[in-house]
Amino acid sequence: MNNNVQLSHVLYRVQDLHTAVKKIQDVGFIVEYGTDPDKAYNALIWFEKGVFIEIYHNSGLPGYIKWMMKIFGYQSVLERMRQWENVKEGWCEWSLESTLENLNSEKQFFKNENIGFRFHKAKRKDVYGNKLTWELLMPDDIDFPFLMSAYLPDPRPKEVSHPNGIVGVRSIKVGADLLNTQVLNQLLINQEGLELVQGKGLQTVEFINSDLKIENIL
Repeated sequence: MNNNVQLSHVLYRVQDLHTAVKKIQDVGFIVEYGTDPDKAYNALIWFEKGVFIEIYHNSGLPGYIKWMMKIFGYQSVLERMRQWENVKEGWCEWSLESTLENLNSEKQFFKNENIGFRFHKAKRKDVYGNKLTWELLMPDDIDFPFLMSAYLPDPRPKEVSHPNGIVGVRSIKVGADLLNTQVLNQLLINQEGLELVQGKGLQTVEFINSDLKIENIL
């Protein structure tokens, strides 16, 4: 594997997106809705580099799209989303990201390892009306993080100054109980910022210069 894969972003599930955004803003974060706030199903906390945070309400997919996904063999993706939505409030997922604008080498890696996955080219308009495109790779193993390519164009702000002074994520703590660490170690060469602990799934996120916890706010 080429060393193009890094930690990407983490998902925190909420029941009321607008209420959650207000609470996060009240403790000094700048929050950007994923699209028009009236239509948004997610919102983002950006940092100048490293892991960013997605506050997530639901997938935004209508029922007929989910039905079509089931018919066309995307059952594992639906199971992954159900696993997210089983978390009523809390951390529900973490992800990996290529520094490249495609996942060609990652797709080949999974094929070589005989690991099932589903691939999708995604797009959305951000809150400023810019069209973003990226690629997604969802392993059939729903306890393994999904992968995404770099966004095109890159929506990450070049400068971010949160009023609370927090400059980034120091580490994410992930339960290793059901995690295929052998595959992870081949994909993610640089694991700085990733701490494996007992348990299952994403446990918590720690900031560089603060003891603040998102789960204590929401």
